[in-house]
Amino acid sequence: MLPSLSMNETAPEPAEPVDGRRARRARGRAAVVEATIDLVLEGFSPPTVEQVADRAGVSTASVFRYFDTLDELRDETTRRYFQRFAHLLEIPEIGEGTLEARITRFVDIRHELYTATAPMARLVRNRASKVAALHDILHQHREVMAGDIRRHFGAELDGLGAVFRGEMVGTIATLTSFESWSELTEDHRRTPAQIRRGWARALSLLLTG
Repeated sequence: MLPSLSMNETAPEPAEPVDGRRARRARGRAAVVEATIDLVLEGFSPPTVEQVADRAGVSTASVFRYFDTLDELRDETTRRYFQRFAHLLEIPEIGEGTLEARITRFVDIRHELYTATAPMARLVRNRASKVAALHDILHQHREVMAGDIRRHFGAELDGLGAVFRGEMVGTIATLTSFESWSELTEDHRRTPAQIRRGWARALSLLLTG
């Protein structure tokens, strides 16, 4: 039997409505995910649960209430990362203008994307080989980028045979990939201006050769 209340005791507060709990949980999950991304971009790779909780303004226990496992948190963080920086995937005025102008816009937006997201991009790629869901997300991300290459340089690529066009798109995608940018930055010590200039020259040769 449940104990009865004495005259000096008060009844408990009504339970929070289910919809309210769900909304609060959704806000908490979102805060934890955004905090994780922010910390990674600031150089905490990977951040500790305590760091994430402190940044999100929740307890460490809440983090584990919102996410059953750290892998679930990492997967959700990856999905949100791609959503958050989707605008940097968009090529301004895609497919419009002279070849030189299109190359410049393409090189600039790719460089801006990698500069803004480098720590998170490295973390995602390190885990993608171990987590099938992340591998699939990364593959879809690359497919989107390849599709934009086909559109942006359609004037030069559309007249090619299907096989050669595919080879060209793959070459351009690889040349201007995050992995390429990272190697040029860290191993070859190229400056941002040097990377953009080198990419632009290579693209011009590929697309006019």
